[in-house]
Amino acid sequence: MKNTPTRIISTLAVAALGVTAFTSAQDNAKDDNKPKAENPTELGSLLKRDESALPANGQLQMSYASVVENILPSVVTIFPSSPAEGGVMDFQEDIDQIPPALRPFFFRHFGIPEESDPFEKQDPRRRNQPAPTPREDAPRQRGVGSGVIITADGYILTNNHVVEGADDIEVSVESNGSRKTYKAEVIGTDPLTDVGLIKIDATGLTPATIGNSKALRVGDVVLAAGAPMQLNLSVTQGIVSALGRSGMNVVSSGRMAGYEDFIQTDAAINPGNSGGPLVDALGRVIGINTAILSRTGMNGGIGFAIPIHMALNIVDDLLDDGEVQRGYLGVQITDLDLEKSEALGLKDQGGALVTMVGGDSPAEKAGIEPGDVIVNADGSRVDSSGRLRLMISAIKPGKAVPLEILRNGERITLNATLDELPAEALVANGPATMPRGKGPAKNTEIIPGLIAKELTPQLRKQSKIPDEIEGLLVEEVDPQSRAASMGIQKGDVIQEINRTPVENLTDAKELVAGTQRTALLRVFRDGDSMLVMVGLDRKGK
Repeated sequence: MKNTPTRIISTLAVAALGVTAFTSAQDNAKDDNKPKAENPTELGSLLKRDESALPANGQLQMSYASVVENILPSVVTIFPSSPAEGGVMDFQEDIDQIPPALRPFFFRHFGIPEESDPFEKQDPRRRNQPAPTPREDAPRQRGVGSGVIITADGYILTNNHVVEGADDIEVSVESNGSRKTYKAEVIGTDPLTDVGLIKIDATGLTPATIGNSKALRVGDVVLAAGAPMQLNLSVTQGIVSALGRSGMNVVSSGRMAGYEDFIQTDAAINPGNSGGPLVDALGRVIGINTAILSRTGMNGGIGFAIPIHMALNIVDDLLDDGEVQRGYLGVQITDLDLEKSEALGLKDQGGALVTMVGGDSPAEKAGIEPGDVIVNADGSRVDSSGRLRLMISAIKPGKAVPLEILRNGERITLNATLDELPAEALVANGPATMPRGKGPAKNTEIIPGLIAKELTPQLRKQSKIPDEIEGLLVEEVDPQSRAASMGIQKGDVIQEINRTPVENLTDAKELVAGTQRTALLRVFRDGDSMLVMVGLDRKGK
C-alpha cells in the first residue's frame, strides 16, 4: 500500500507497513514568540505556547496520567486513501506468494469474489486467465497515520508521507469518550522536511500546547502519542536519546528528505505513529514523530521526530502561498575532517569547507572562494556542513547574511545576500560534457589517471574558457582513477595545486611531487570554481 503510517529506515532501504542534503531549520533570528496577527495566513498568534522550564529541573515523576489527559484530546488518527495502482496490483504475479489458507482474506479485503481465484482447486488450466475485475469501490489503498491539532478551528500538523498521494483523507477526532470523523483537505506539504498541514471543517477543538524544541536536552523525558498499528490514542514513554540527527535518508514523495535535524528517542514508535506528537513531561509538543530505525519494521528503540520549531517554520510558509522558500548561497560544502584540515594547513576541525562556488551565485558575489572554511553564519556557530545547510535554508531569500570565513589561517567576514533556492539545486547534476581540445599543445599525466595540457588561445576558444582563467586543461581522466572518483572531468581547468597557481605542466608536476598524501586542486568548470582533494600514495604518484 502507498500511504504509510510511519517511515522505517534500514541499512538497505526505506519501507513501511501496509501502504507504501542542505538538518533542523535553524532559527534565523526569528522570534517564535512574536505574534503574527498582522499576517492572517500565519498561525503564530493562534498557537497555544508554553516554553517555561520543566519543574524540579525535569526530575522523574511516578505518573504521567495528567500529561496524557492534556495531550490526547489534541491527537487525531488520519485515514488517507488513494486508488490502487494497476487494478488489483499485479494480481496474477502476487497471488502465488500468499498461502492458500490466507487467500480468502486477501480476496475479501480487495472485494474480489473468492470463486474468481485463478488458482482455485490448483487447476493449471486457470493459471493464464486474466485477473478478475474487482468491485468499483474495492481497489483502493488505505493507510493509517496520526496528527496533532494545533488550532481550535481545525489545522492539523502531520507528515507529508502520511497524506502524499491521497485523494481522500478522513480524520478521526476523539474527545470526552465520543468520536467524530471529518473529511480533511491538504493545505500544503513539504517533502524535503516531511511536514504536512491539513485542515478539517470544525470549531471548538482542543489544540495542543506548543513547547520549545530548542531547549531540549539529551535525557529529557518524552512521550509519543498516535495510532500505532491502528491502535488509536496510544502513548509510549522514553527519553531524548540524541539531538540533531541527520543522514537518516527518510524518503518522502519519492526522494530523500533533504533537511534533517531529528530528535532521536527511545519512546516506542511504530507504523501508524507518523505525524503524531512527541511531547515533553508537561505535555507540550516538541516534535512530530516521523521515522524509526529498524531491521524488522517494528520499534527497535530508535525513533526520530521533526523538531516543532522546524515544522512550524515550514507551516508559516505553506500558509502564505503553499510553497516553502529557502535561502540559497550557491556553494558545495563538506565537513572539515582531520585529513582536510591538514591539507589546508589548519589546526582546528569543524566548520563547513567550501569545495565549489557557483558562477554568479550569492557566494561568488560575496567573494567566497573554494578552500574557505565557513565557521559562523548570521551570528551562529557552524560546526558542520549539514548545520550550515540548515541555517541557510531557514533564512528568507533577500537577506544579507554575515559569514565568518577562515582563509589561509586568517578570519575574515563577508556578507552574502541570499537568493531563493532554485528547484534545480535539489536535483543531482549529471556529468558535464565539454568540447575536446585539439591542437599542438603538449599533454602529460600530472597525477595518476589525469592527463592535462597547457592552455593555448585555440584551446581556450574551443573550450569556451574565459580569458581571465589560467591553468591546465584536463584532457583525459581514467574512470578508475582517484581523480575520477573525486569528480574531476574532462574539460575542467586546474587553476591551482596545493594553493599555488599553475600555468604549465612543469610547475604542476613539481607541486604534485612535493605532495605526500593529498593533492588539493582548485578547478574551474562552466563558470563554477571548486576545490577537489585527490589522494596520492606516499611517493606522490
